[in-house]
Amino acid sequence: MKKGKLTMGNEDGTALVIVILIMLALTGIVMGVSSISVNETQIAANEMLEKEVFYLAEAGIEKSVQYLSQLSTPFLGNGVNQDKPAILYDRVAMYNKGSVTSYLDPLDSNTGNPTRFVAISVRATLNGTGLTKVLQVKVGQQNFSRYAYFSDMEKSPSGSTIWFHTRDVFHGPVHTNDQMHIYGSPNFFEEVSSAASSIDYYHGGPPTDDPQFHKGLTLDASVIPLPANTDMIRQKANEPGGLLINGDATIRFRVDGSGNPYLQVTAGGNTNNISYPSNGVIYVQGGDVEVEGTVKGQVTLGTNGDIWVIDNIVYDTDPRVDPTSSDLLGLVAEDNVWMAFNDANRDSADETVMAAIMALETSWGAWRYNEGSPRGKLIVYGGIIQKQRGAVGTFSSSTGQIGTGYEKDYTYDPRLMDNPPPAFPTTGQVEKIAWSEIDPSTDISQNVW
Repeated sequence: MKKGKLTMGNEDGTALVIVILIMLALTGIVMGVSSISVNETQIAANEMLEKEVFYLAEAGIEKSVQYLSQLSTPFLGNGVNQDKPAILYDRVAMYNKGSVTSYLDPLDSNTGNPTRFVAISVRATLNGTGLTKVLQVKVGQQNFSRYAYFSDMEKSPSGSTIWFHTRDVFHGPVHTNDQMHIYGSPNFFEEVSSAASSIDYYHGGPPTDDPQFHKGLTLDASVIPLPANTDMIRQKANEPGGLLINGDATIRFRVDGSGNPYLQVTAGGNTNNISYPSNGVIYVQGGDVEVEGTVKGQVTLGTNGDIWVIDNIVYDTDPRVDPTSSDLLGLVAEDNVWMAFNDANRDSADETVMAAIMALETSWGAWRYNEGSPRGKLIVYGGIIQKQRGAVGTFSSSTGQIGTGYEKDYTYDPRLMDNPPPAFPTTGQVEKIAWSEIDPSTDISQNVW
C-alpha cells in the first residue's frame, strides 16, 4: 500500500485563520478592557484625591470662620491696599492628610475700624501628591446694631419681671439670652430668638396672650454674649483720629450756620468747640458723660461709666423723612444709659433719641422712672441692646394709661442692619456671603478687596 501526504482542505485553512483572528480580537478586547479598567481606576483615584484636597480646604475655611466667631473684639482692618492680609495659619497640618494656609483680609474701606466684612483665603495641599486647592469665602461679622431689641436678662435690675406688652411693636430683629415674658399681643415683624426653651405667658398663653411673630420664633437659640467691656472703643478713641476724654464730660452735638458739624465739649471745667474725630470714635474714661444735640455724620460715643441723655438727640437729616441720610450715632456705656431726670426731660413734651444704644453692665432706662408726673412719649429711633431690661415708666394695668415716666414709642432704624456706627461691637456670629474656588496659582497673601 502506497503512503500519501496528509493535506488540509481550503475549508480547514480558512477556519484556522478565522480562529486565529478571533483569538487576536479577543486578546485585543481583553487588553482594551484591562486598559479601560486601569484608566477608570486611575480616574477614580484622582477624583478621590481631588475630593480630599477640596475637603481639606473647606476644613481650613471652617477653622478660620471659627476663629473669627470666637474673637472677643472684631477683627480689625489694616487700611487701604498698602497693607497685606493677615496670616492666620501657615501650612498647619490637618487630619494627617495635608496642610492648610489661611489669610484674613478685612474690607479696605474700613481704614482701621472694626470691620463687618472679611475675606478668608485658604490654600490646602495634600500630602505626597502636590495637589492643591484654593478657596475664598467672604464673610460678614454680625453687629449688635442689627437688633431692634437685645437683652441678656429679662429681669429689671431690682429682679422684677419685665413684660413684652400689647403696646410693644418691633420692626427689627429681637433676641434675648433669657426667657421672654408675654402679656397680651405684642407684634414682632422680624425674626425673634430666645435661648430659653419656652415662653412665659402672663395669662397662660393664647388666646389671651397671643404674640404675633410675623417672621417666626426660634427657641433654644444660641446664647450671644455681650462684650465684657468697652476697651475696643477706647483703643480706637486713643488712636490718631480718635477723641479720648478723661473724667466727667458733657458733649453737645452742634451744626453751625454753614451746615458744618462740631462738638461742644465741657470737661475739667473748660468748654471748647472742636471738630468731630476723623475716625468717628469718642471715649470718656474715668467718668460719666452727658449728651444731647444734633448729629451730622457717623459717630460712636463710648464710656466706662454711665451715659446720661440730657435732652433730645436727633439727626441733622432725619432718615424717617429722607432714607438716604448717612447720619448715625452709637451710644455704648460699660454701665448704663439713662434718660436724665432734669428739667429738659421732666416736662410733658416728648423726647427723641436717635441712636443705637448699648448698656453692657445693666440697662437703658429712665432715671427715677417711677416718680413725678407723666413725661410724654420717649421716641427712640434706632435699637436697644442691654444686659438687663430697664424701665422707662409705669402704667395702669386696668386702663393702660401712663402713671409716671414715659410712654414708649420705639422704632427700629433699618440702616443699622448692615451699617453700624463706627467701632460698634460685633456679636461674634459670622455669616458666609460669597464663596468661590480660585486658581491654585493665586497668591493668597495679596489684598483681596
